[in-house]
Amino acid sequence: MHRAAPRTKRNAVVAGGIVAVLLPLGLAGPAAAQGLTTAGSPAAVTAPAAAESDVVSSVSGFYDGYITSLGEGDTNRAEKLRQDTVREDYLLKLEQWEDRNGADGVLRSQDVPVGFDVAYDGSGAGHSWTIVTLKWDGGDQPDTKLHVQTDLKTGKISGIKLYE
Repeated sequence: MHRAAPRTKRNAVVAGGIVAVLLPLGLAGPAAAQGLTTAGSPAAVTAPAAAESDVVSSVSGFYDGYITSLGEGDTNRAEKLRQDTVREDYLLKLEQWEDRNGADGVLRSQDVPVGFDVAYDGSGAGHSWTIVTLKWDGGDQPDTKLHVQTDLKTGKISGIKLYE
């Protein structure tokens, strides 16, 4: 009976360490489901919600600034936002997509939307995903949904594609 207390404490410390490593990778949810967290650990409960909120806020802030800049004709500011927010290796892929399609790669369109919504769509393998719904003027054109991938380590956008 004496040995159970130290072993329990050591197991709780190990479990806490595992959560500390897995949490930034978006893998603490599966770890928690397997019983690898300590009971009542506030970090295990609140950190995923905070990470989710941070990703949505970051993507929302980018699209807000980007759409506003383009709507005002400030292409220099829009380009600066891209440079600051999109991962460098993905910028080249965006430019290649734009050359092939004759449209803005961030918006996947030749036009500038009048509004947008951002919703969280999960995390895993070092990335987080959001669904960006672009709203168009006049209602003649249906909303466009984009699947935006964000690198959890850098916080930068690392992929954009049409949401299917």
